[in-house]
Amino acid sequence: MSQVIDGEGYKCRSKVLAAFFKKSRDRWKLRCLEGKQFLKRLTNRAAWLETSRDEWKAYARQLEDELRQLRGEQTPSASETGPRRR
Repeated sequence: MSQVIDGEGYKCRSKVLAAFFKKSRDRWKLRCLEGKQFLKRLTNRAAWLETSRDEWKAYARQLEDELRQLRGEQTPSASETGPRRR
């Protein structure tokens, strides 16, 4: 790889190069910031979805327990109804 000493090797003026490098740096920083923001949104969404899923699972379990309890109360025992006849 060749080294550049005191601007030798560049055909443009230093002012033009400085503007180009500044613009390049700014674009790179913007892309980096956008990537970080996107990653943060994904991380937050994943955490929210996990929390939401856990809440819904707990709610479903609660309803299943309630349903089992209600079915248990409604179903008469065999001793109450007597033997079945066909």
